[in-house]
Amino acid sequence: MAKRYFDEGAAAYLRDDYRESIKLFSKALQQDRKFALVYFSRGMSYLKLHQFKKAVSDFSRAIRLNPNYARAYYMRGLAYEKMENFAPAFRDFDQAIEIDPDLVAAYRSRDSIIDKTPDSRLKMEDTEIADHLAAMRVAQFIEEKRLPGS
Repeated sequence: MAKRYFDEGAAAYLRDDYRESIKLFSKALQQDRKFALVYFSRGMSYLKLHQFKKAVSDFSRAIRLNPNYARAYYMRGLAYEKMENFAPAFRDFDQAIEIDPDLVAAYRSRDSIIDKTPDSRLKMEDTEIADHLAAMRVAQFIEEKRLPGS
């Protein structure tokens, strides 16, 4: 029964009838709460209707049911990006890439928000710290060469 509602929901989605697809996907979930693909698909419908928090919730449920669901991480990242919540979007794109290194869209999405994330500032800080430590090591090396008996 859940499969039938899922198929009908998918058909409604393909007709761009996102509200109807949500109703049908919800009926499928009443039959089978562990159907990750249905949560993912309903999340896609919510995303199309700009109901981003509901989309995030459904993508998160799909991920809980299938932690290796790269496309769910990617789509949740898109929903976060639409809400201008860039740090979790970046993390989700990163996770999608880790799971599926061939998911090209995740690379493009991650690249498009890298300057908007706190993580990119941390990356710059890490670079500055590394440069500082390298300079300190050079200075220490020079000082050691000056010591008698070295």
